Amino acid sequence: MHHYQEGDFLDHQIARCPDPTLSAADLAIMTVFAMPRWVMVLLGVRNMLVRPFGLKTGDEHGFAPPTREDIMSGRYEGMFAVEYVSDEEVTFGTDDWHVDFRVSVLRTRNPANHVAVSTWVHPHNLFGRMYLFLVYPFHKLIVWRMLSNLKDTPQKVRQGHVSHTKG
Repeated sequence: MHHYQEGDFLDHQIARCPDPTLSAADLAIMTVFAMPRWVMVLLGVRNMLVRPFGLKTGDEHGFAPPTREDIMSGRYEGMFAVEYVSDEEVTFGTDDWHVDFRVSVLRTRNPANHVAVSTWVHPHNLFGRMYLFLVYPFHKLIVWRMLSNLKDTPQKVRQGHVSHTKG
């Protein structure tokens, strides 16, 4: 069980849900796993730079987005492993020697239909704090861009796959 500690990074952003029938798994595919190409380029550069330090890169699984069934069954082990899944919330995460990372996609129905993407990062050491300092400027922009996908891709998720967006 992870608990918030001083020095942890927490972020929470919300958007309107385009379709109240979508599950949290559907919404995760449409947000967390539908990154624009420029984010994929940044991740590629990040992976190239951190590989010599022994950080996890997700390369062993590739950047293929999961299907709804992968998430709901807990089988997906791509960039982040499924930590928790219900119809209302999906949490993905990974632990590494420099940081522990979790991202939650939560669908709310009352009082309105919203999607919340929350992130938590716990740095373990100076390297983790430096890493977080370097990544932070990009984080809010990337999450905002992920949430903007909700108005663009609702039909694609029903097919079980969302390709990377051009934005």
